[in-house]
Amino acid sequence: MRISPKKTRVMAIVHGKSEYVICRSIKSNLRIKHEIYADKKGEKSIQIDGLKNILDNRVFRNYKSFISNYPDIDCKKGRLIGFKLFIIMDLDDCNQEMKNRFKNKEMFRKHWLYDYIEPIYNDPNLEQTMNDAEIPITRKSNYIKIFPTNHGDLDLEMAKRFSESLKKCRNSNFREYVEYCISLATEH
Repeated sequence: MRISPKKTRVMAIVHGKSEYVICRSIKSNLRIKHEIYADKKGEKSIQIDGLKNILDNRVFRNYKSFISNYPDIDCKKGRLIGFKLFIIMDLDDCNQEMKNRFKNKEMFRKHWLYDYIEPIYNDPNLEQTMNDAEIPITRKSNYIKIFPTNHGDLDLEMAKRFSESLKKCRNSNFREYVEYCISLATEH
């Protein structure tokens, strides 16, 4: 089945402002349909132990409410088609059991979105991931300079350089999100 490039195929629930800025940069530079869910545009962080409340809210609680909030996601017979929901979190604010349950998706097992969820972790946090990737972040404000939004043509090279840098990170799988977004940008 051919999936329309005009449909939303990726969504991210982000931990905070830094993750929000990176996702907005990826979205604008790759020119893909991409929804980003954040609390007050990342000004207020979402913690791992608060994900249940997010996934049980009026937007995510069931298929019908989700589709009514995001009608440009392909669906058929109660299933989302060609869609992934990346949940991008730091792991420094939870215990080891919760880390494991997040990383192996166990904490989402009973949610109707389980099959679409891809947990993305930065252990202990995004700042450490950027340090491991040799991306010079000294202040939160650096994210906007390093990951700008693009109002011009597609900038695939920016995303590819970022993905390549993330190969150095042993305590993060952030690269999976970036690679998926690149694949969406290059498939049509």
